[in-house]
Order: sequence, then C-alpha cells, then structure tokens
Amino acid sequence: MRTSKALIPLAFLALAGCVGGLTADGDDAPASVQVTADLITITGPRGFCVDPTLTRNEGDTGFVLLGNCAAISGNARVRQPNVAAVLTAAVSARSDGTSLTDNLPALEAFFQTEEGRELLSRSGDAGTVQILETRLSDGMLLLHARDTSAAALSGVAQDYWRAYLDLGPRLATLSVLALADQDVSDADALDTLTRFATIVQRANPGDAAVPNAADLPQARDEAGTRPFRTGLFQRIFQ
Repeated sequence: MRTSKALIPLAFLALAGCVGGLTADGDDAPASVQVTADLITITGPRGFCVDPTLTRNEGDTGFVLLGNCAAISGNARVRQPNVAAVLTAAVSARSDGTSLTDNLPALEAFFQTEEGRELLSRSGDAGTVQILETRLSDGMLLLHARDTSAAALSGVAQDYWRAYLDLGPRLATLSVLALADQDVSDADALDTLTRFATIVQRANPGDAAVPNAADLPQARDEAGTRPFRTGLFQRIFQ
C-alpha cells in the first residue's frame, strides 16, 4: 500500500471491507468507527457518517471515509451535514518515538518543494499540484491544495483542505473534499476540517509520543540526498 498519492490509500478505496467498533447513528450509517490495533476512534461533525464499504482496518494502519448520513443510510430523515463534502481519515503505523508536532514547520516547507508536490500528486507529477495555502494551528499543519490529476474519488472537486496531526503514537491525515457539483466556500471547508480534527482529537485523548532527535527529518543533508525518506515523515508517505 502506498499513500503518497494524495495521502488517500487507493487500495482502501478499491476494496470493501468490514471493520469492528462501529457505532450506529442511523440505518447502516455508523457515526464512528475504531481502526488499528490501538482502537483509534474516527468520528466526524454532525451529519457525517462512516461509509463501511469504503473503510479499512489493517491493524497497523486504517482508512475511513465519511459522507452524508442520509445518503449512506438511504434514509432522508437521517441528519445531514451543512457542507456538501466527503471526509477522509488515514491513520499511520505507530511511531518509533517521534512526534509530528515539533516538526510541522519542516513539513510545511517540504510541501512547497517540487518533491513535496510530487508526493501530494495522485499522478506523481508535481506539475499537477498547486499549494494554495498552509497554516500551522494548534499542533496541526493545515494544507489547502489543488490537484488537477485524475481524482481517486469520483465526483469530488480538485481543491481540498487537509490536516496533519498526532494521535498519540500515530499520525492522522484528515481531509475535506467538496463535491464537484456543489459550491463549497474555502471558509466552510476549512471550518469543517478544523471541527473534524477537534472531534477526532477529543475522541482519542492521550499524550503524544516524545520526539527522538536522532529520527527528526532534515531539510537536506550535505550529500544532497532527498529529505523525508526515513523516520517520522516516511510514515506519512508509505
């Protein structure tokens, strides 16, 4: 499995799988799910429910897609979100003692490089990715980007907002992808993302891993080797 292309595990989207720990919010529309051996809980803002057919729990990693509760349940009476979008959450393997929080400026700078944009591109072409905005907020990197290569999910816009954050010894990548035929403002998408991140953090209390200086990423070593190939950030781009 490789999540470097837009950090959405495409294998997870192609395979339907059963996961444990589903908490019901409506007919066939669970409000939350637990993934990984650590039982990381993923839950979204009001009106968003887990799509069990597009959610995978691999034990060491996990991927969750959340959409309109009414659409997933097939029941128009079930509550719906006020933003026409889908949410995704990718949970990494456990860390070996490093933390994302103390390395956010380095990750922010990396995404501005050609290699960073190449890794964000679904097609592996840096030319398809434009970084529209980045922010560091409350221990997270918030990224607004546009990818003009073929979408992993049909019917979503090219623009997306994404958050990178620690969940204990794991990294989480949370995304908001507006529906292509709907008018979702940047402000609404960002608000949805920050609420999503806050809810996930509250659902998973606990101390983050302590950074290990020996494993922190370097912008570039003297030999000119590519950055972010080992340690903390390698887990983001597995």
